[in-house]
Amino acid sequence: MKVSLINVNLIAEDAIGACMINQARWFNGRGDDVRVYVLHPPHNAPPDVTALTRVVSLADLIGGREAHFRLSDLYIYHYPGRHALMESIRGLDRGAVIFYYHNVTPPDLWGSERDREALIQGLEGTALAHYADLCITPSPFNKRDLVERVGIDPDRVFVLPLAVSLDQFAPGEKDPEMVQRYGLEEQRVLLFVGRMAGNKRIDLLVEALARIQQDVAATKLLLVGDDQGTPAFREVVAAARAQAEAMRIAGDVIWTGRVADLLGYYQLADVFVTASLHEGFGVPLIEAMACAAPVVAARAGAIPWVVGDAGLLCEPGDANDLAQNVLALLRDETLRQSVVERGLERVQAFSLERYETGLAEIVEAVVAQTLPSVRIETGSQETKERQASHVASLDREAMLLRVIADEIGASSDVMLRNYQVRSHIPVIGPLVAWVRRNATSHLREPYLDPTLERQVALNRRLAEWARRTATALDAAADRQAALETRLRSLENELATILQRAGAEGPPKET
Repeated sequence: MKVSLINVNLIAEDAIGACMINQARWFNGRGDDVRVYVLHPPHNAPPDVTALTRVVSLADLIGGREAHFRLSDLYIYHYPGRHALMESIRGLDRGAVIFYYHNVTPPDLWGSERDREALIQGLEGTALAHYADLCITPSPFNKRDLVERVGIDPDRVFVLPLAVSLDQFAPGEKDPEMVQRYGLEEQRVLLFVGRMAGNKRIDLLVEALARIQQDVAATKLLLVGDDQGTPAFREVVAAARAQAEAMRIAGDVIWTGRVADLLGYYQLADVFVTASLHEGFGVPLIEAMACAAPVVAARAGAIPWVVGDAGLLCEPGDANDLAQNVLALLRDETLRQSVVERGLERVQAFSLERYETGLAEIVEAVVAQTLPSVRIETGSQETKERQASHVASLDREAMLLRVIADEIGASSDVMLRNYQVRSHIPVIGPLVAWVRRNATSHLREPYLDPTLERQVALNRRLAEWARRTATALDAAADRQAALETRLRSLENELATILQRAGAEGPPKET
């Protein structure tokens, strides 16, 4: 099966990028022919998936320049927001189509005027889900968004939680080198992992740190993730830095930027914290629990469903409630150990094996749903007559196209190039003709002649396209006839083999 995965980019550290890498490897591992189509070059993707990735434009996809895309049996469109390649979903006329919805941050939670228009367009673009055969989304929260806001039939939306490779995220000791690098000796570490976007409410984490330090002074906040990728992120970071300065805790708030290997950071954490007000899933929650970091998170978006009873939830937007839940874990080792154990149990529901099993069931369902039901009648007289009729139909269509091509070609030139302006008026006829020619030339030469020439060129191209199509139909008819001849030969050979096997009788026991 030919499979096309489509997204704006492929970033290994990103949750969507990791999801696409898992998908590409799964399809490739089971023998499918898979390609990944993106607008931008892949970032830190493993070599085996990079080899499957093509950087393309929308014109490449809809213009037929990518043969694999044009002939795919399954298309999976990842949707983190509206991007140019998404528009190719409108014109697909073959294969099964899946809309993979990762959620779009509501503009009113973004915390910046920058990029708001992109978010608005992203919300509007979710209507493209109607072009798909079904939708996949990682949480019931996202499913509800597609059903209630976009109007997708709930039976067409499958919830498939994202996967975490549990062999890559596991409990471990704090790395002494990292402890020294960030000045974390004898410190309790609060860890946040994610983009520094407005909806993540980094300001609440800074405020909570100040409150926590009133009881546990030796506490630092480690912020890991993209803090410079967009002007909106830079605004959030600048505001949070100013806030920390004003609270006199700037030295205790550590910004690392985006990092390639997160395991060591999770193992540094005494508590993983997030005040995010909107998450479609929240992969860092799973990664943290897998590394035995207890979680304190806002009761918002998909977070309660992802965490379950394996973490402590606080009121959205309430820095004091967040701080009190963190302090409960720092003070009570029994509570902390209970939350850690529940987290390690909870992450088993998000293993890569479970993800692949769920993906296999969904792919099987969508492919079976979109494939036509075909009844094969090998060797019957009815089948042979239908095959012969098909070849004859191809011949007739080719002949008709040639007739059309000849007709268009014969009348393609609409310019009336031999026409001359004349006048039959006695004596002054030549003067009248001269006036007519010169009076109309200012319209004819710059406007009318070029327009008619373009029409002539179009007519000739149409004729040529019709001829080429006729030639292709002839070739198809020849191939069809050859295949049918070969098929009949194979059927005769199979009948002879079966006849001989029947004459010899069943094999004797030894």
